[in-house]
Amino acid sequence: MKYIIFILISTTLFLQGCKAQNISMENQEIIIPEIDNKFEKFDKETFNKENIRGKRTEITKDYFVEEDTQSPGYARQIYSKTSIFSILKLYFENENIEKKGITFNNGSEYGIWYEFDEEGKLINEINTDAGYDYGWEDIIKYSEKNKIILTKGNETSGFQTTIYKEESEDGNKIWVITYQISGDQLIELTLDGKTGKEINKKELEFINH
Repeated sequence: MKYIIFILISTTLFLQGCKAQNISMENQEIIIPEIDNKFEKFDKETFNKENIRGKRTEITKDYFVEEDTQSPGYARQIYSKTSIFSILKLYFENENIEKKGITFNNGSEYGIWYEFDEEGKLINEINTDAGYDYGWEDIIKYSEKNKIILTKGNETSGFQTTIYKEESEDGNKIWVITYQISGDQLIELTLDGKTGKEINKKELEFINH
């Protein structure tokens, strides 16, 4: 499971818990799930009954869902089979929600993330895109224009394009995109988070274990 710092009981519960927004692109529409800031609990009883070696998964027609333990507590990630973004929820040991938000399937957080205290009170709303004038929509359009493949759902075989928001050595916001150009060759591309200007581009070797 990919962590940043959720498993679905049913498709119906997922649809009750989040909506979806779209980014219209030239050749495709990018679906981005939305979640609310409401309190919720992890279903520890079901997890304990159904997990295999500490991990519980569920596959439906539209979603792949994965539950796991974290230290301390639990994690739930919901992958839509038609989206490059997923929902990630982290829970305290007492099963209360700790943090939840949207993440790129292979990379950084998207939009507003919600943090709660151990009693379940909402204590913080973090705009993870703050400071990025060249934002996710621009990155997706850039990827489409340059034929960089962005994987939908939970794909585990081969190399998947990664996109991370980072800070440069001089404290500026940057994007780091790593994508495959051949069987054993990758490109690591660094873009300015304000303008989208290319800062650096280098080749990497991909070793598939």
